[in-house]
Amino acid sequence: MSLLQSLSSTATFSRAGERVAPSAVVPAPAVSARKVDAAAENDSYWSITTSLGMGSLSLSSAADATGRAAALTDVAALGIETTTGIVMDIRERLVEARSPGADRNALNTEIGALKEQLAAVAASSTYDGQNWLHLDAGQRPKVQSVIASVSRSGPGELSVNVADFDTGRSVVTSSENAADGVLTRAHAGLTRSGGGYAYFLLDTNAAVPPSSPAREVSLAGNTSSTELDGMIAAVDSMLTGLYEAGASLGVMRKGIAGEDGFLDSIPEMTESAVGERIETGMTGDEASRAALQVRDQLQATGLNIANGDMRVLSDLFR
Repeated sequence: MSLLQSLSSTATFSRAGERVAPSAVVPAPAVSARKVDAAAENDSYWSITTSLGMGSLSLSSAADATGRAAALTDVAALGIETTTGIVMDIRERLVEARSPGADRNALNTEIGALKEQLAAVAASSTYDGQNWLHLDAGQRPKVQSVIASVSRSGPGELSVNVADFDTGRSVVTSSENAADGVLTRAHAGLTRSGGGYAYFLLDTNAAVPPSSPAREVSLAGNTSSTELDGMIAAVDSMLTGLYEAGASLGVMRKGIAGEDGFLDSIPEMTESAVGERIETGMTGDEASRAALQVRDQLQATGLNIANGDMRVLSDLFR
């Protein structure tokens, strides 16, 4: 049986409670369509509905928090995607520079313009004061904690599930330590022909510069084929780092994304269910109270099911 079917069955059970024969302890029925506005009018119903109402407020706050987490991840993921596209454009210029008769000075001008775009994208990938792509002077990568989901184990018991993301996975530029950024650190190795290389793409004048003897990727009229091969290999290494960053953010976002719509729907279901019980006459007190308790348990079960995958995904970041 699905969650929505269960809720429908519970609503049927709640309405069936109206046909239960009243016992000697059942309070006098209220006027039809009249809400209970104070505990003095009916303390049992006031307690139950107040508890559910507070739960709805908590769920709304949790939805706001998960929305913030989703926005942070979306901004970072979009920044990585844009950065990857620009770096691929730079690689195309480097490959073109290997062609006989290529105007390497003109190509270098284009590469310079693309570098400026990269710096702008990294600096602007900010949401709510957080930037997971760029580090200013004095900053280092750190683990950021966001509210990814919530779960309920019973009436009034709301627990928050936190997901951690290490920004060391996503930083592309750093003004503190060049080694922290995918595009500011030195990428060294051997080309297919056996020549050594060590290059970085962006110079941010970091307090701790790229390791020596790394050089910035740039073209000149006398750039050799061996140097070009090294630059292309270094850029390929950078692209690998960007792909990994995008994958990490994608996993993070998937876990948060699956939560948003469900959290938004829970307060509406709670308000509708409570209103139906309280506004329609209060005969069958014991049956009605039982129905509300079952409904609360169904909400807890639904949230736990929705968050099951999130817990598995969160383990990937630990």
